[in-house]
Amino acid sequence: MVPGGVVKTSSVQQRLGAVLGAAALALGLGVASVLVAPPAGAASGVVAPLPAKAYSLSSYYGPRCMPVAGASTWHLGQDMGAASGVRVNAIADGVVLRAGTAAGFGQWVVVKHTIAGRTVSSLYGHVIDGDRYVRAGQQVKAGQRIADVGSSGTATGPHLHLELWHGTYGAGATHTDPLAYLGARGVDLKRAATRVAVRSVPTSCTYYATSQVNLRSGPSTGAPVLAVVPRAATLTAKPGAGSGTWRQVTYGSRTGWVSASYVSPRKPSGSTGSSSGTTAPSGTVRYVTASSLNLRAKASTSSAVVARLAKGTKVTYLASPSQGWVKVKAGSRTGYVATAYLTSTKPASGSGSGSTGSSSTAKVSYVTASSLNLRAKASTSSAVVTKLAKGTKVTHLAAASKGWVKVKAGTRTGYVSTAYLSSTKPATGTGTSTPPAAQVSYVKVSSLNLRAKASTSSAVLARLAKGTRVTHVGAASKGWQKVKVGSRTGFVATAYLSATKPR
Repeated sequence: MVPGGVVKTSSVQQRLGAVLGAAALALGLGVASVLVAPPAGAASGVVAPLPAKAYSLSSYYGPRCMPVAGASTWHLGQDMGAASGVRVNAIADGVVLRAGTAAGFGQWVVVKHTIAGRTVSSLYGHVIDGDRYVRAGQQVKAGQRIADVGSSGTATGPHLHLELWHGTYGAGATHTDPLAYLGARGVDLKRAATRVAVRSVPTSCTYYATSQVNLRSGPSTGAPVLAVVPRAATLTAKPGAGSGTWRQVTYGSRTGWVSASYVSPRKPSGSTGSSSGTTAPSGTVRYVTASSLNLRAKASTSSAVVARLAKGTKVTYLASPSQGWVKVKAGSRTGYVATAYLTSTKPASGSGSGSTGSSSTAKVSYVTASSLNLRAKASTSSAVVTKLAKGTKVTHLAAASKGWVKVKAGTRTGYVSTAYLSSTKPATGTGTSTPPAAQVSYVKVSSLNLRAKASTSSAVLARLAKGTRVTHVGAASKGWQKVKVGSRTGFVATAYLSATKPR
């Protein structure tokens, strides 16, 4: 009681505290000595995402070289290597923003928190099944199991990829270093790890072109082409040099941009470099592999076209190749051609005729890409008439020009990029413009959601185990495929399907 008869507090907690305090005094102890220290991070309401001593720290936040093809050059998170199936915990109380399939990550969970009065988002990538334990909109508590460690998406092995963002993820949030952020709040990920990799950034990265690719002046298909990079050519780059799906690289003395889809830290198998002739001396004889190859006045795609060389045309080197170009003599004409379209052996279907020949209107080619746009005009900004599957046969209706050729595919007519055509049919091609209804695939991840609609927010009808055989119902669209599995029909993400059954 206080003067005036007002009760200051009547809580059980205060009474208990008074009793403990009295006991402490009776024993000759200070009151503080009977208080139990809270666990690390408890004061801030933040906990570790993985159990102590169940993980190692590997790839850190910051600039890096691509570890595998398609990976980022700026690592936005902290990688924690762990056995597949290890529980993943929410780092704080919050609400689930996303759970399920995600490009690159394979499977993920994203949670929005309020920590010390500020909005923070945590992202857990490469998990086994993003919506096994939680769903978007669900409330979760710090330390609650929200996923299991996996290796889905672009990953070299089982690990958790943890990202932390200031703000709401996907709505203007900014990324931050998870190791530093958690450490400042009492969660020391290094101390609880079984192994801690040395944190260092290389001075340079070495990559290889997985196929012939244009080196452009900017990160866009509309940017001017600086050079044509042949398959297996060596490229160098600075760690972190990239923009979205583009990578800034140096080829020879030129620095430009290439699509990340054609860059890998590993040299493509079976590459000998003979097709590009990059080290061949003057006097070397080569043959044109493209249906129509421009012979230019200078070593530049913006230079005047002297003549168009038909497939199989014989050319003689007048100098050694440099930066993807070589000076040649074709018949009585002299000029420059891109080495990416030359070979040491004469193509079987080549005409071998003069320098001004053009491809026959009856010439056929096959699509080498998994999906190739047939466009209304010879431009990447032109409308897509249809999508051609790998192996689709196309008939040339005119000579190729500036990397495009007018073709007929089935009953459709339009333009396609010559970079994705071959004179021989790929082994895995279907030969039709759309996948046949009877086409089958196999699930290549440990667990894949079969959904009611082509959306990660759609209801899950079933979970398909690795190796499950699915039958395609119609053509794939925007990364989704309608399939039939037993008596069930639904949609699955095409990224997790394979033409061959995994072991």
